[in-house]
Amino acid sequence: MSTRCALLALMLLAAPLMGCAKDPFRPTPLPKLSRSDPPGIVNRFESALADRFTSADSVIIHVPFRDDLALLGVVQVDRVAGTFELVGLNQMGVQFFHLSGDRKGSSIRSAVPPLMKHKQILLSIADDTRRMYFDLLPGKDALADSQSNMIRFIEKTRAGKLIRTFGGDPGVLLEKRLSGWLGTNWKVRYFEYALKDGKQYPRGIILNNGRYHYRITVRNREWQIK
Repeated sequence: MSTRCALLALMLLAAPLMGCAKDPFRPTPLPKLSRSDPPGIVNRFESALADRFTSADSVIIHVPFRDDLALLGVVQVDRVAGTFELVGLNQMGVQFFHLSGDRKGSSIRSAVPPLMKHKQILLSIADDTRRMYFDLLPGKDALADSQSNMIRFIEKTRAGKLIRTFGGDPGVLLEKRLSGWLGTNWKVRYFEYALKDGKQYPRGIILNNGRYHYRITVRNREWQIK
């Protein structure tokens, strides 16, 4: 069965929402940077990251030419260990899937029978979760491209060109994307950072998956540092 069939199977289980996908978050204001300080903006952002947290979110998955579908997502992230757990539920609290991952890859802990037939889409969602919450900082060899109101860090990887964009006041990660020969493989954008217990977190995340042509919108409902 195709990946499109897997997405349709998920759509039948979840709650459909009428309408097309639009950015539901306010764009981050981008004032002019007072000075060009690529290491400083990264260091300040790193110091405000929580090493371990649990997030409860409203999740919308948009598949082209179909109604959007709504899920409840609970994710536990341990950036030190490099692990995460993701549980997806419908509006009634019925569990659709339980995914996990570490530095070696992603795995399916459990899923309802219709989705277990389409493991590739579940593993893709798990990989997208890793892209959202891990590898947020540029490497030491990244090339910094400073502009008046943002700084881009560009790295060459085996999969393509990895670009992270920082900006705002204080500086935060605005976007992370991987570009290959045929265009953008995936892109993650971060919105509406909030401060809790001295740590920052984005209240909104939008991920575009260029391989399977779907989009995930994450709206934070509750966030706790562990």
